[in-house]
Amino acid sequence: MSDARFSRPMFTVRGIRELCVVQQSRAGSRPADGFFVSYWRLLVEYPEILTWEKLWNDGQKRAYENIYRTAKSIRPYIQVGWHIWHNNSFSPFYRAEQDYTDFRKYSDFLKVVMYNNCGGPRLASYVKSVSRTMFADFSPDEVLAMMYKIQNYKEADLQQLQHRGLSANYLERETRWALAGSDGVKIWPGIDIDIPTGSDEKKTEPDDVRESVRAAFRAGAQGLVLWRKYSEMRLANLRAAGEAVRA
Repeated sequence: MSDARFSRPMFTVRGIRELCVVQQSRAGSRPADGFFVSYWRLLVEYPEILTWEKLWNDGQKRAYENIYRTAKSIRPYIQVGWHIWHNNSFSPFYRAEQDYTDFRKYSDFLKVVMYNNCGGPRLASYVKSVSRTMFADFSPDEVLAMMYKIQNYKEADLQQLQHRGLSANYLERETRWALAGSDGVKIWPGIDIDIPTGSDEKKTEPDDVRESVRAAFRAGAQGLVLWRKYSEMRLANLRAAGEAVRA
């Protein structure tokens, strides 16, 4: 491996293999020192694990930069932007890797996923997952409370989250946060309309769409993207988006 950050290649391999602790945690095997301490010890012992994560992120940024430069060289006025994955709203670890200030070097806009309807079930699924690994020292309810505190959310409890979804207030907060950190890059919130969820999980309704669109513009968004595809969207929900834009 040519990257100078990997001066101990065998430790990189060994560290990745040691991540089998994830499988052990999911199987209910509790380490003597607890889950969080054991995971943190692994990262301290094998910092190459985090270096590998950074290598992936640096590679993605270089790809963005190359695409941006190439597109601008062909058509200077074209707008180039990127989709910011929904995990940005769930995982503080992933969120820490999305430096919006850095994006300004190779972005005209960012389509930041802020799907509040399917976001409830997705966040509930994330919390239940990490409650069986790194945060297994805590109950799922405690993990959700911690995520809310870190992300500055005020949303439904875990029992209601997958049924109620996330609120328009979440979308407004996320838009304001993105604008504050983007340093001039346009923020286009991604609003979900009828993205499929489980049979007993939150479904999109016209009032949800109206409130989401209003929240995005109230927060100062320069545009928005209705997502995910037309064939999934009910016309009543599309109509509600148009009504909110024209209001």
